[in-house]
Amino acid sequence: MITPELVGLCLQKLAVGKACGPDNVSVKHILYAYPCFVLALCILFRTIFINHCVPTAFGVGTIVLLVKDKSKNFNDIDNYRPIALIPVISKIFEHVILCLCKERLSSDELQFGFKRGLGCNEAFYALRTTVSHFTSAGSTVYLAALDINFKEAFDSVHHDKLFDSLVSSGVPYGIVNILRHWYSILCVNVKWGSRCSQFFAVFNGVRQGSVLSPTIFNVFINVFIVRLRHLSFGCHLRSMFIGCLLYADDLLLICPSVRGLQTMLDVCVFTADSVCLFSMLINHIVWQ
Repeated sequence: MITPELVGLCLQKLAVGKACGPDNVSVKHILYAYPCFVLALCILFRTIFINHCVPTAFGVGTIVLLVKDKSKNFNDIDNYRPIALIPVISKIFEHVILCLCKERLSSDELQFGFKRGLGCNEAFYALRTTVSHFTSAGSTVYLAALDINFKEAFDSVHHDKLFDSLVSSGVPYGIVNILRHWYSILCVNVKWGSRCSQFFAVFNGVRQGSVLSPTIFNVFINVFIVRLRHLSFGCHLRSMFIGCLLYADDLLLICPSVRGLQTMLDVCVFTADSVCLFSMLINHIVWQ
């Protein structure tokens, strides 16, 4: 149920100081608006849920390029980082979806990326603990580091595969249908200085600049951990499986045997193919 209290709570999660979207509305405009504006947003969001579609303006975005290193060549395209500016009101609605589907949008505890309170330190600790446990007992631990090009996948993920993963995780069909419509109307332009390109449609990838995208992307790639858990291979600490660690675009496989590691690799290749992530680089590391 979308209430004014829920919308007000989501408003407080917005970060002040961010650039405006294509509509030139900033977070401060929303926060300092007349109190009845919250009620208007509540009515808008309820209407979206009833009709299973979002306003056309929700699908519009502007991409701007930021210089990574001002001491380097400005003519080098790799020296720029693109960011997407999207409407603030659409971000509020995304926070509403996150609040309503918090339990359904969870991912495995072995996924350390895009999660509050988790990061590289926790992933490294889990790795060191596992390796130390096996090596101290005289066992060899075999590792395979997989780069599944999630950075590119974030921009090229197959929308149907994404929605299928949301349905499988238990996200209500109504919300999935809203996202289907939302993704069907995505369009962006590129801003360079004071000039803007024409708008063009976006047919692949998760929505850039979105507060919801990292979470649903985690749900999308969670299938790797799910399928690896179903194997009898991989390292275990007592009854706890810790045969893989996933962080953003890096997947690390941990196994006490070469045969088991190869089986895990085969499963990852099959899984990448099934969700249309075709590019995969593998580096083998052996701990003795």
